[in-house]
Amino acid sequence: MRPPTRSLAGCVLLSGVLGSIHAYSLFIESFESDLGVGRGGAGAPYSVALASLTLAVLVSHRLSRLVPGPLVVLIASGGAAIGLLLAASANSLAGVVLGYGIVFGAFNGLGYAFSLQRASESNPDRRGFALGLVTAAYALGGASTALVLDKHVAASGATSALRWLALAIAVTGIVTSALLANNDSPARGSSARLSSANLRTLAPLWMAYLLAVLAGLMALGHAAAIVDDAGGPGGAAVVAAGLASASGGLWIALVADRTATDRLLRLLPLGSATVLVVAAMASHGVVLMVAVAGIAFTYGALIAIYPLAVAQRFGQDGYSQAYGRVFTAWGTAGLVGPVGAGHLFEVTGSYRIPMFLAAAAAIGSAVVARQLSVDKE
Repeated sequence: MRPPTRSLAGCVLLSGVLGSIHAYSLFIESFESDLGVGRGGAGAPYSVALASLTLAVLVSHRLSRLVPGPLVVLIASGGAAIGLLLAASANSLAGVVLGYGIVFGAFNGLGYAFSLQRASESNPDRRGFALGLVTAAYALGGASTALVLDKHVAASGATSALRWLALAIAVTGIVTSALLANNDSPARGSSARLSSANLRTLAPLWMAYLLAVLAGLMALGHAAAIVDDAGGPGGAAVVAAGLASASGGLWIALVADRTATDRLLRLLPLGSATVLVVAAMASHGVVLMVAVAGIAFTYGALIAIYPLAVAQRFGQDGYSQAYGRVFTAWGTAGLVGPVGAGHLFEVTGSYRIPMFLAAAAAIGSAVVARQLSVDKE
């Protein structure tokens, strides 16, 4: 296997197993009953995990300059596994927030950021393809986890499932580190400073990304609950959403290198808004499951196209720092979306209002992305 192929394979494996973070909705009802908390409280560990993940992505380029790639992988996978074990042994919401939210989220972000950066560096001529595969694998990890652990959670609860997941991440980390062992090269460009002109570009990119991913994170965080409340198959909804999100990333991998990125930044949020309105008006469980999958597809495409958009605007030298800053929009959306949707559900008894609000946000993303295109011209 050629060195770039080995690097990409390792990045895809690591990203895939860390993508299990998006199967969190499987644990919500178990945490509600085991910990005696409401829907909003049960969603808190996921939101905190996304915030921790974001902070890790923001600062990860510093570690990548100092530590060999295989060791970064072992640190990320080992830390993530420890976080899951802490969550599995917790008997309070605070313990789950610490283990899953803070520890697992942070090391998950370190591994995800490393996978994106190394995939981009190893495949400079097919950057869109490489980034699309890594983000698709991240989404596929959520679907695979849901498929494997759905019945296990129903039969044995969240604790046992979290322990099995910790083992899977640790083993995958060892395999990935071995793939990179004889093919390691230091990260390039991490020390480059962003110019004032580049910094001005970050603000609209940040806002467009925030508004674009809000719906997807809300849907992924509550997929099982959204469909369950309408009488549909909640576990199947998590699988469908994960597969759809992975399909969105894979589609970007196939088309991004020959399609105008700015056009995708405008059209994908509009597609998401359309599906959200349909979902808000639907009451049948199967229809909602299909709608959630549609939201997840556009989300998977969006999280794949934004790293490429950042790389195109800032170049390889500025990519790590720029993407780390833009990615904080994803973390902000992750903090607001799932918890906000949970609290609105408790107040209104349905997910209709959160979906309408997310649709409005998606339309706003398209408007901001249009302005990005105008400024570029």
